[in-house]
Amino acid sequence: MDKSVTHTFRSRLLDELEQATNGLIEGETTLRRALGRLWQAMSEDPDKKEKSSVVPKREEEDEQPQDPRAQRVARAPDLTPPTHKIFLISHPNGAPPGYDPDPTHFKEKQMETLEKSLAALRELQDDGREYVERLQEIREGLGDVKAQRNIIWDVVRERAIKELQDAAFATAGVVQ
Repeated sequence: MDKSVTHTFRSRLLDELEQATNGLIEGETTLRRALGRLWQAMSEDPDKKEKSSVVPKREEEDEQPQDPRAQRVARAPDLTPPTHKIFLISHPNGAPPGYDPDPTHFKEKQMETLEKSLAALRELQDDGREYVERLQEIREGLGDVKAQRNIIWDVVRERAIKELQDAAFATAGVVQ
């Protein structure tokens, strides 16, 4: 048998490519877990972290008369998204130079930056999913190629063995 044919069918290249693909998929799993933990941390309300709620006594409530609207507002839950509580500064005091001292402009700039950052993280997560899907397709393709190569290699070996047997029988017949 020709050495180049043997080398082609015994090459470890497909195995190495498959291992590299598996390594890349595992690396993306680590990134996906980290992003998952980030999203979880950003979804937790920082105001509610391990704070024990203090319930005022009835006597104290009676001593401080409030109008019904003020009482409702005081009892209303804070609907501010946790990401805003975590990342946005409520006032521009101590803001770095270059920011407009106008509080509404400062707040809008923060919101814009936060939304862009969150969009970039979502895009990274989507790109990661697509990347893993492509890597899985490549891995499956490599498996198909390996299976086809093994079938062809089996056929080549069978024919080589048959040729060797035919040649041995022909020589054995000539020798007798």
